[in-house]
Amino acid sequence: MSAAAATTNERRPPIAATTAARLLSLIVALAAFVVVFGPARRAAQRFGSPFGAAIPVYFQRLLCAGLGVKVRRHGTFSSGPKRLIVANHVSWLDIPVVGSLGPMSFLAKREVGDHPIGRMLIAMQGVVYVDRSRRSGIPAVNARMVQAIRAGSAVVLFAEATTGDGNRLLRFRSSHFEAVRLAACSDNEGPAVIQPVYLHYSSVAGLPTVRWQRPRIAWYGDMTFLPHFLQYVRGGGVTCDVYCGPPIRVLPDMDRKTAARLTESAVRELAAKARFGIAAILPAGEIA
Repeated sequence: MSAAAATTNERRPPIAATTAARLLSLIVALAAFVVVFGPARRAAQRFGSPFGAAIPVYFQRLLCAGLGVKVRRHGTFSSGPKRLIVANHVSWLDIPVVGSLGPMSFLAKREVGDHPIGRMLIAMQGVVYVDRSRRSGIPAVNARMVQAIRAGSAVVLFAEATTGDGNRLLRFRSSHFEAVRLAACSDNEGPAVIQPVYLHYSSVAGLPTVRWQRPRIAWYGDMTFLPHFLQYVRGGGVTCDVYCGPPIRVLPDMDRKTAARLTESAVRELAAKARFGIAAILPAGEIA
């Protein structure tokens, strides 16, 4: 270990007893929630029933509360029957933040499902797995996304395909926008829409987030999860403002690249509003 690394470790404060107690209480509460409500939710999924669709929402809200994440939504999600929610990607916190807003499924990396606990929790939420190392598998993933969208479940796509530092948006990848185009071809189920969303972690411990604090929230590059998680819980709570833009109607003849560019432009506009403190569409509504 280098002298610099040793110095960093020495300066890292231990987790306070109150923080450790809060984390333990959160783990117990989440475990109890899964034991009580998980079987009913998984049974409903197995038989194609909408029963318990709100269970994952309350799970994510409980997780946000335990982690000290206050979620404020600006605007509303489209209520259309076929929806693709497209957001920027900053952190592992994005999952409970977005999941706390309503019933939805996520597009997730295959590796997330390799761990038994992760697989169980994501299955309860609703997930479409993607193997980003195999481009040949994209059509099959899109087909599963279409199936979920046509079944009435909004699907969340982090179109940057990776997390960023929270200071800038990466270019949106267009591969999975094909799914919402295909879903739009089914006219008898209503129009398909893309819901642009921008996630803005605006404050830490009640104060506006400054640039040097972003690595405490943003999880990117070669960061590993556990050290980042411990770094996060050592600090105060955070506020995430979720900006919802006007839905983009997808026509059957709209190609995936056009859909991606229109959505990226809409999210960049939301980002500009967020950074200048302009609430999008509606005043903030506190979720968790």
